[in-house]
Amino acid sequence: MGLYTDKRKTTTTPDGYELLTHESGPIEYKFNWHMGPFWSKYLAAMRDEGKILGVKCPKCGIVYIPPRAVCGQCFVEPNEWVEVGPEGLLKGFTVVRFPYIDPNTGHLMKVPFTAVWITLDGADTRMMHFCNELDEHKMRVGMPMKAVFAKKPRPTSIHAVERFDIIPGGKVVEEVHPPRMDVPIKMELPTKATAKRKGAGAKKATKKKVAAKKK
Repeated sequence: MGLYTDKRKTTTTPDGYELLTHESGPIEYKFNWHMGPFWSKYLAAMRDEGKILGVKCPKCGIVYIPPRAVCGQCFVEPNEWVEVGPEGLLKGFTVVRFPYIDPNTGHLMKVPFTAVWITLDGADTRMMHFCNELDEHKMRVGMPMKAVFAKKPRPTSIHAVERFDIIPGGKVVEEVHPPRMDVPIKMELPTKATAKRKGAGAKKATKKKVAAKKK
């Protein structure tokens, strides 16, 4: 397809055979699907009102962002919409340097870019998006970030939020993990004595079954 430049320094295998390149044909696809009531409200509020909405489970209180129709813990339908963010904490990130086709636009992604996972204020789950910082050494899990809304948002997409920016001078919140519970596991290794007992027990059970069938 001509997307990447062949930078190999050699064109043959160590024993002299030609190194071949497979060329794919042109790829084109179009798709659309119904977003449903939950995602439609979520994306429309982000696009039209500059708000990020999540749904709250009436039983356990978990706030899902993006919203979902059924709570993953309680299996009940969340019935309350709550506004979350626009600030939150960075929970994970990766700097992508290998280009690929963006399914939202059909064009090649510009690299490098930084993908981030954010837990917005008031939410319990993470939102995936992009960050404008390309130096991974300047990023740290737990640092506060803020959503920057696009001036011309893409319709029906999370890109009503253009990106997330690091909040300058923000305090990094260390993630606290629950203490590990070291429960000793009792494992009885088989011995010759236990093997004999189990073997004898199995033989007795077999004899009883045979005797029951004869009756």
